[in-house]
Amino acid sequence: MKRLFVPLLIAGLLSIANTGFAQSPPVHARNVIITEGIGEVKGQNDSARISIGVMTEGKQLEEVSSENAIKTKKVLKVIKDLAIANLTLKTSNYRVSPQRDYQARPPKIKGYEVYNAIEVTLEGFDPEDLSAHSSTIIGKALESGANNINRLQFYIKNKGALEKEALTQATQAALQRAETIASAAGVKLKRIASLSTQPMHVPPTPQRFMAAEMDSKAAAGAPPIEIGESQIRFQVTVAYEIE
Repeated sequence: MKRLFVPLLIAGLLSIANTGFAQSPPVHARNVIITEGIGEVKGQNDSARISIGVMTEGKQLEEVSSENAIKTKKVLKVIKDLAIANLTLKTSNYRVSPQRDYQARPPKIKGYEVYNAIEVTLEGFDPEDLSAHSSTIIGKALESGANNINRLQFYIKNKGALEKEALTQATQAALQRAETIASAAGVKLKRIASLSTQPMHVPPTPQRFMAAEMDSKAAAGAPPIEIGESQIRFQVTVAYEIE
């Protein structure tokens, strides 16, 4: 396959996740060489999602709900007062769970747990600012009444260029393997019978904070945050007719 055809193949792969060229008879009924190629690139994370939780417990549901609402509003206000651009807030979870005494016969409700989760999203920052903002938000949230940091996940907002690069690498690897096999076998590549791809994106590993850690004084203040990189992987499979 001439290298000048690779950009055309990539354009097709980017527009359709799994694409094939209609042929008759089907690929499995013809003489073909089937190869695979994997492309992998890394990129600096520029965005983050932080899940912050406020959990309260008590005997009376009205009192527990009121306490939770007061603490949650305080956490929201503290984050909003930071006035960070490109920051969004939303409630991602809210639940009320009865706590039962199973030693009683029949079991009876002995109290309630109210939980409110807030998702903070930061997008389009340079590494230093993203790290600093994430650290500040977590520290301020804990100081103002939050007692759970459920998840901290970093990611890349716009992955288009990186995906194209990974697809290019994967396609070229698949084509080169086909050429190597054909040369070793003493056959000629005729034309592409089918071409397909699937993403193998490896998401950044979420950083989790256990609730028990949030109860300690050591958890107070702004923790050090390392944002890291994200990996993007694609696999391309090509079937070549041979002669």
